Amino acid sequence: MTRNDPNVNTPATEAALERVREYFATVQRGDSEAYAAQWIYPACVYTGGQWQALLNPAACRESNARYLADLRDMGVTGGRILELAAREAGPGAVWVDGRFSREAAAGRVIAETRASYLVVRSGDAWRVAVCVVRS
Repeated sequence: MTRNDPNVNTPATEAALERVREYFATVQRGDSEAYAAQWIYPACVYTGGQWQALLNPAACRESNARYLADLRDMGVTGGRILELAAREAGPGAVWVDGRFSREAAAGRVIAETRASYLVVRSGDAWRVAVCVVRS
């Protein structure tokens, strides 16, 4: 097994996985303030076929509010993490790949989506730097 074997977690990959779990929980709660605290700035998001730079927490909160409104318009009321895997990308950087459900009331699955997150260490904290959503 290699250091980047997704079946063998290191302290770095465990920290990055925990960051993505918390990130997902803040989205589910609709807590844009806590969501913005998950990121390091500037950050980048790829969704809907477009890249967006998030220069600061205010831009991140605004972007998340628009994203949550779009999900509500689709009938999404929640979701679940279906899979997460992590691999070290270099010193202080981990890619986390995930598969997630988007669900309506009573847990009815509307869609599944995949996303990759580049999670980086900044001081003592791990933060999301890049999110690439692939629906």
